[in-house]
Parts: sequence; C-alpha cells; structure tokens
Amino acid sequence: MYALDYPKVVLAESKGFATEVTSLVDFVFGLYIGYISGVFFDGFLARNKRYLESEELSDFHAILVKRSPEIRLKINAHLHLK
Repeated sequence: MYALDYPKVVLAESKGFATEVTSLVDFVFGLYIGYISGVFFDGFLARNKRYLESEELSDFHAILVKRSPEIRLKINAHLHLK
C-alpha cells in the first residue's frame, strides 16, 4: 500500500489541507485526505506503473480542493456535529 511505502508523500498531502488542527473535525479531515491520497496514489501506481506527473498531481489537488467542503460536511454528519 502506497501510504505504508511512502508515508512522507501522504503526510505532506494531509498537511497541505489541514494546516492548523484546532478540532476533532480538523484532525479527522487531515486523516481522511491522507487516506484518500494514499488510496489514489496506490491505485494510480498499480494501474499505470508510474508516479503522477506534476499536471496530474495538480488535477488531483484541484479535485480535492473542490470536494473539501463536501468531505467536511460528511465528517461533521458522521460525528453528529453541526
């Protein structure tokens, strides 16, 4: 699994999206972004036998940024927070 082989890459992804952890939601958001990134990178590497190029990585980041509010809402709903 990519996250186990390359933890620095996955942690860097998480830190970029959850720069300041001030609540449980922030912490969980960072973990979830790291999980999503690790799963995506692992799948990409397995299918394509190569790492993402910078344009592909930019596209991936754009998708994460666009979906961040939805991810936070789902975390809040799961934790029963408003």
